[in-house]
Order: sequence, then structure tokens, then C-alpha cells
Amino acid sequence: MFNPYPMMFHPTLVVEDLEDAARWFRRVFGRREVRWEDKFDLAVLNPDYPINYSYFFVLGDVSLDVLCPSLLKLPGDRSASVYREGAGLVDIAWYTDHIEDVARGLERHGFRTRDQEGNLIHDGEVPQSNLVWDCPMIWTLPEDTGLTYEFYRMGRRHWPKYSQLADPRLDPAWRPGVVSRDDPLGIVTSAHHTVLTHDRERALRLFVEVLGGQIVGEGYSERLDADFVDVLYAKSVMRFATPRTQPIRDVISGEETQADQYVGITFQVTDLDAVAGHLAGQDVAFSRSAEGIHTFPAGSFGAVWGFTEAG
Repeated sequence: MFNPYPMMFHPTLVVEDLEDAARWFRRVFGRREVRWEDKFDLAVLNPDYPINYSYFFVLGDVSLDVLCPSLLKLPGDRSASVYREGAGLVDIAWYTDHIEDVARGLERHGFRTRDQEGNLIHDGEVPQSNLVWDCPMIWTLPEDTGLTYEFYRMGRRHWPKYSQLADPRLDPAWRPGVVSRDDPLGIVTSAHHTVLTHDRERALRLFVEVLGGQIVGEGYSERLDADFVDVLYAKSVMRFATPRTQPIRDVISGEETQADQYVGITFQVTDLDAVAGHLAGQDVAFSRSAEGIHTFPAGSFGAVWGFTEAG
């Protein structure tokens, strides 16, 4: 599929208490939150649109959206209703310049999309967003794609301010792999985003056949007891892992589910021993194995934060 500006926009982490999450990311990742007034000129946004229901945290080459559903309330907008508080990592959004083409291509291959109000999109007729007219957005249906994926076109007039704090990658001067001086974890870049799935073929059809990604590796994770395939798409690696014996469980209910589960993000770091020391000092429980260091969801807002030595 033609997608001339492919790059990950953000993963979404859903939490119950936004300020508690902000304190945790400051303490554990050494990152301060990016508020809405830091990323947008609020005067150009729809005056009825709520702000600061989410904060962004820039973690290497990942701009993470940490969202509290109870703060996102807008008449006619069902975005908040599809999120459950404390659900952990729930979806991934991608930039695109030609969102209409993406919508048409997905529909042509049997993957439906919806707008903010839950209406199905047909023939690439993407409406203006409730945020601001030149930032349209669409979401896939998890029944079709296993996980919810968002596609988003940001009007170029927003880039200069947005690139200052919310997404430095939009700045032409940004370079990958530069470790922040005040980063206690020494993050170099993301390694992969892990999605548990029962339907590997569906994931490959979506990301390789339809979206144009490339398989860059396959293997077995002893930690997950799962066979995985790595797909490079839009400058990020998606790891789709299928457990051999254990069922896939919902993050909140703990019940078995057939839906895909976005369980964690793994980063390449400069020094694993330093990571272990920092996490221990911040009372963040973790395990260490040949695959690296991984936190436990219960103490990490429902997500597994992984760290592996940069090669």
C-alpha cells in the first residue's frame, strides 16, 4: 500500500491515574510529561475538545501516549468508550500523509476502519477530526486486525511546535540512536513492540501484504514460550508472538482471550547492569534472562518494559 510518510506516531498506554503515571515515568524513565500546551497551539484546536487527558513521554525513538479515559469526554466521540482504565498498552498509531488512500487500501483487503464517532469509513471518505480540521484520524476494527491500529495525518503547520517536545523525530535535525545525557536507563532506540496473537497469518497479511512491511527475523522466546516473527514496518519492529502452550489472557480480567494483546515495548540500552541497578533502586520488580531485562505488568501499569543490550 502506498504510504509516503510511514512512521509510528505513538503507542497508547491506558492508565487509571494520569498524575500517578507521570510521577512514575519521571522516576523510572527520567522523562517529564509533555502536556497539550507543549505540543499544540491550543488556539487552533476545536475549543470544545478536551486537553490533557493524556501526556506524551519521549523514550528514545518512541513517543508514548499515556491516556486516562475518564478525562477524555467529548459529545459524539466514542474514543474514550473503547478504552478501559488500567488496560495497559492498547493500540499503536501511525503517521501517514495520505490517510484516504490508507483507508481505501485497508477496506479493499477486508480490513474495516472507523472514525472518532464510530462510523465505518467507506471509499476513503475520511471526515475531519474533532481535534482540528487538518488532523484526520482513523482506527481499524480489532475484530479485523486483532489489535486496534490508528492512522493519523498531522497538518504540516503543527509540525514546528509539535517537534519541539512531543515528537523530536519531526525535526529535520533529529538523529536516531542518540542517548539522552540525563537518561537513567541509557535508551538507544526501540528494539521491538511485542503483540501476542493466535493468528500469525492475519498479522503478516496486514503488515506485510497490505501495509508493505518486511519480515526481518523469526525465532522462539523462552520467556514467553512463544514462536515469534519480527516485521519491520514504518521504521519500527513489530514482534508477533504466538504462545506454544499458555493461553493469551486479557490484561485486566486475566481471562483467556482470542484478541491480540499488546504486551510490551523492548528498548536497546547501553548497559544492562546499569538498568538493573536503576530499576532496583526505584523498587521496580523485574526479571533477567538471556533475552534481557523485563519488568512485570503488575508494577508497570499493565505493560512489560523490556531492555536488551545494544549491539
